[in-house]
Amino acid sequence: MSQIGIMGGTFNPIHNAHLTMAMAAYEQAGLDRIWFMPSKNPPHKNSSEIISEEHRSNMIKQAIKDTPYFAFSDFELRHEGTTYTAQTLKRLQKTYPDHRFYFLMGGDSLFELETWYHPEMIMKMTTILAFSRNGETMQQMYERAAYLTSNYQADIRILSMPDMPISSSLIRSRILSGLSVSQMIPPDVEKYIFKENLYTTKEV
Repeated sequence: MSQIGIMGGTFNPIHNAHLTMAMAAYEQAGLDRIWFMPSKNPPHKNSSEIISEEHRSNMIKQAIKDTPYFAFSDFELRHEGTTYTAQTLKRLQKTYPDHRFYFLMGGDSLFELETWYHPEMIMKMTTILAFSRNGETMQQMYERAAYLTSNYQADIRILSMPDMPISSSLIRSRILSGLSVSQMIPPDVEKYIFKENLYTTKEV
């Protein structure tokens, strides 16, 4: 049975913290592969700020092309309408019955998980690999994991990664302001962004 980590998100754009989190999950959880799975219409984000699926997908492919255990997945993009994690995990289990799935998330998502669509389904169907990404202390992370484990019989593992104050919104803001983002994203992603003239107006 293959152990597959799911790295979901809008990836608008993908950045170095995404890649570092995926690498940490691969190494610390002993996974076989990490699937980078861009979302179609995430229910919690303003879709008017999200660039096209094609551009987001191309940037992911550029970012992960040299890492053999990273893979691009268009699994969510193939489904119409708003995408919910619970539904995606259910489809994944049905489509890939021989895989065991692990879902990567930051500390902010771990603390908001109960507000997601059918959180009990998510915690039943997958092992959650959680990282402190927004200033949460390790004690807070472990306490939250213990709470969710007790209330939902969840399997939550708290992993570690370097502190990286990088976000897609920060990158978009810096590009719009004409500032450098070369330390935040892979070189090939930066080349793609400027070749396609992405994030240079507020309309995207």
